Amino acid sequence: MSDFTPALPKPCKWSVGDNQYDQEGKNPKKLSVFIPLDSVHAFCNHLMTMADDKQLHKDGKVYNFETKANESVKGIYLNCNGKDGDYGAYGNINPKKIAQELPF
Repeated sequence: MSDFTPALPKPCKWSVGDNQYDQEGKNPKKLSVFIPLDSVHAFCNHLMTMADDKQLHKDGKVYNFETKANESVKGIYLNCNGKDGDYGAYGNINPKKIAQELPF
C-alpha cells in the first residue's frame, strides 16, 4: 500500500507546444497549465506551504525585465513528470501533500 497522499483533489495538466502567436522566433514554444477548479485553492495552499518551509528554498536565477539581466533570487521548485508526444511534451502536476505543523 502506498503512503502517497496527493496535495490536490484532482491533478493538474501541463503541456509544451508550438507558440502560434510567436512571429519573430523569440518564443517558439509555449507552456500551458490546466488547473481544475476543484484544485485551485489546494494548489495555492501547497505553494504557500512550500514557501513557508525554508528547507525547500533554493537559489535560482530569473530574468529582470527592468534591468534586462538575470538576477539571483530564492525560490521553490515544483517538479512535474512528463513525456514527449506527437504535439510536444506533456504531463501531470500531482504533488505529494506536505505535512504541516499547526501553530497552536
